[in-house]
Amino acid sequence: MKKFCIVSALLLAVSLCMVSAVESDYKYEFQESKLVYHNVTVYKVLDHRQAYVVMYAKGHGDVGNVTIPKKWYKASPSKLYFRQLPKGMTPYMTIVNRDGAFDHVILTMPTSRANTAWGVADSNVVIDDADKDTLEIVY
Repeated sequence: MKKFCIVSALLLAVSLCMVSAVESDYKYEFQESKLVYHNVTVYKVLDHRQAYVVMYAKGHGDVGNVTIPKKWYKASPSKLYFRQLPKGMTPYMTIVNRDGAFDHVILTMPTSRANTAWGVADSNVVIDDADKDTLEIVY
């Protein structure tokens, strides 16, 4: 008799679960995101009076350079964001594209400028593309 009660209770529980597992209608339809991001490791960021010069890791062990104008930080909407680097991680840069075009860049760096990831560029050097509006990067 005990086995019959246990089996019938299990069957009742399973049938209740199957009945309650009706597909629910979601409020919003599925939409693919328009944002795409790419992370690259940053070796060093050189601070210049007009721009930041970022040395980053390319494929096959190569090093790439890209300049990010400082005016992007103050622009509205901003194209340059800084994020504090969590402990135990290496600095990295996130490039965000919206609809296939550049949208903004996020530098995840140590807050202390005394860290070896930060450097100072020669102020006598003129940076040609300090007034650019988009970021062209080779991975």
